[in-house]
Amino acid sequence: MLLKLYVGVVAALAAAAATAVAMSTHVPHPAHPGVLVMLGAMLGLTEFLQVRQYHYRGHGASHNLIEGVLAPLVFVAGGPEAMLIAAVALGVADATRGAAPLKTLFNVSQWTLAAAAAAGVLDVLSPARNGGAVDILALAAAMLTMSLVNHVALDIVLALAMREQGERPSRSVALNGVVSRLIANGASLITGLTLVGAYLWSPWLIAVGFVFVIGLDAAGRAHANVRADSMRLEALQSATHSLATSLDLHEGLPSFLQEVRRGFEAHDVELVLLAESGATVYAVSDIAVLGEALCVDRHPLAELIASRIVEPARFVAGEDSDIGGLLAATRHSSVIAAPLRTGGVTLGVLFLYDRMGIEGFERGELQIVDALAREVVGFLERATLLQAIDDERRKLADIIGNTSDGIFSIAADGTITSWNAGLAAMTGYAAEEIVGTRHFGMLRPRDSVGRDVLMERWTDLLDTPGAVPTDLQIMSSSGETVWLSCSYSRIPAGASSGDVLVVVARNVTQARELERLKDDFVAVVSHELRTPLVPIKGWAQTLLNRGDRLNDDQRRTAVQSILSQAQKLESLVLNILEASRIEAGRVDNEGVADVVSITARLVEDTLSSRPDRQIRLRPPAVPCQVKGSAIWVERSVSNLIANAIKYSPDEEPVDVVIAADGDDVTVSVTDRGPGIATEAQERIFDRFERLEETRKQTGTGLGLYITRRLARTMGGDVTVSSVPGAGSTFLLRLPMAPVSASSVVVPEQRPTDKAVGQNGDNVVRLH
Repeated sequence: MLLKLYVGVVAALAAAAATAVAMSTHVPHPAHPGVLVMLGAMLGLTEFLQVRQYHYRGHGASHNLIEGVLAPLVFVAGGPEAMLIAAVALGVADATRGAAPLKTLFNVSQWTLAAAAAAGVLDVLSPARNGGAVDILALAAAMLTMSLVNHVALDIVLALAMREQGERPSRSVALNGVVSRLIANGASLITGLTLVGAYLWSPWLIAVGFVFVIGLDAAGRAHANVRADSMRLEALQSATHSLATSLDLHEGLPSFLQEVRRGFEAHDVELVLLAESGATVYAVSDIAVLGEALCVDRHPLAELIASRIVEPARFVAGEDSDIGGLLAATRHSSVIAAPLRTGGVTLGVLFLYDRMGIEGFERGELQIVDALAREVVGFLERATLLQAIDDERRKLADIIGNTSDGIFSIAADGTITSWNAGLAAMTGYAAEEIVGTRHFGMLRPRDSVGRDVLMERWTDLLDTPGAVPTDLQIMSSSGETVWLSCSYSRIPAGASSGDVLVVVARNVTQARELERLKDDFVAVVSHELRTPLVPIKGWAQTLLNRGDRLNDDQRRTAVQSILSQAQKLESLVLNILEASRIEAGRVDNEGVADVVSITARLVEDTLSSRPDRQIRLRPPAVPCQVKGSAIWVERSVSNLIANAIKYSPDEEPVDVVIAADGDDVTVSVTDRGPGIATEAQERIFDRFERLEETRKQTGTGLGLYITRRLARTMGGDVTVSSVPGAGSTFLLRLPMAPVSASSVVVPEQRPTDKAVGQNGDNVVRLH
């Protein structure tokens, strides 16, 4: 709106100035009408044959000799004739060039106003115009006035046009415009003075101006073509170099587009990559560079061009086509579009919007844009291939790095070339310590029979059957023995490396240990089952064959022995079943258990079966109930008491103490046995674990394992404190459950130190 208003103001000022000049100025010796017609034709030709200096969003300045041609017209014609000839000549030239009506009106008004100002200055400074030096100086002043008016009017219209676009030109564009104007003003001044001098010599010599105009146009276009040709080819070279030095899309493409924008003097450059899911846009301009790609759902202009053209082409906004309409919607005036095609498929479109700078090389630049598009296609194919390779390499690295199996490779000279995280975890040696060395021997590799294996000499051993063992025993950095099950693959020598042996190793230490434990378990269970069966079978045979000859005490002893051995069998079977249930995850931890009553009953049952032993029970002062299964509590306490009876000397008592400790209930069982070494105090809770010094005692190695698993499942734990030679104390800790009045169970009170049993040695002490 402001632009149109300004053009209207300039037109009004031009009309007023032209009227004032026509009424006030007078030329003493007016030119022949034929000369005036010649000057009008020369002025129209000058406006028509203009070379663009710079351009911005459809607005710009042109290089021509209008001021130089207007100078003799103002000098030799009267005010009305000069104004009329200038307006008509410029209007016809702009209409012939197809300029917009608003631009035509501005050009005519601008130059009419400038010519009127020059005529007024000339009339004031040199009214006689007799061809003297004063006339020449006056003419130079008039031409400078004309240039000043022209520049002011042009700068204002450009500023308003850019303001409507919401932008401003770059410094380079502005500087280019200033320099170009100074050059044009100098050329116009020389042309104007020369033509006036020729006219003063002979009026018809004014025709020499046509030579000036046509020569300047030819020279300007030649210069523009050479300059544009050089810049486009330089852009092709530098842009291609940008793609050749990087295979990263986010790095290479913005740099490529910057070089293209600079070389083609375009305002905006875009690269649109099309995909089924949307479009990815890389863009640069004189204002900003998008370092990151912009993902959009659609790019209508790119989609339309991709479906219409297969070679680079120019389009102008507002043309009678779908492309021209979409281009106008983007607020650009023109574009060079180059589709990116490969194998008959369009991958995207390269856009060069709004050419700036001097015109020239228009036909040749389409071929350069096509070459640039092909470079982008090649770059995309290389980047895609590299990305696929990187993805596969990353997947392989992730597989090798994250697999629990160990993978390493050894060169033909014994140098370790790779060492993955799985192997580092198995051996305790990080890749940084091993790769690049020949130190595999420090793992002390041995085969299953204990013979050393020289992995550094694998090239000699691989072809010998059994020389490179499948099962390999190594020593970890912590000194532990690790068993590896290995498979070997030989990779033939490549162009830059020799043969390589790739070893995939699986840690089978636990499997071998489990196999050993199973063998031990079978042996132990077989022995433990036979041990109670022998007296059961013997006493049963005695009762069957000689029962009528035994007295009551002998029969009682036989039955008690059978019962005791049967209880051992029952305990053994229960432990095996409980271990199986725990391993299978079939546990039930609901309910509330009274620890005091359970423990008291277990003590009584134990004393009944072992009247020769002493167990001292100290119950708590308050009721003690815990969260958990009563069966689990009974099994845990029973295992601890049985363990203490087993390892304590017959003449030594076993102490059982129940206490409330904060939010927990504790049951401690103390024996006077051989004790447990510090380094073995955690190991005894492992499955099937039996210490070497206790192997003379019967047992499966499951009791303490079951006790700890049950206790931890109920939210508690079992610990041991022991001094070798001074006995052991096992402490069972379970979380206390809230006690209601109705659920309190008071254990049966017995007289202190009351003898229970036949010999009075087994005593239950209640305090």
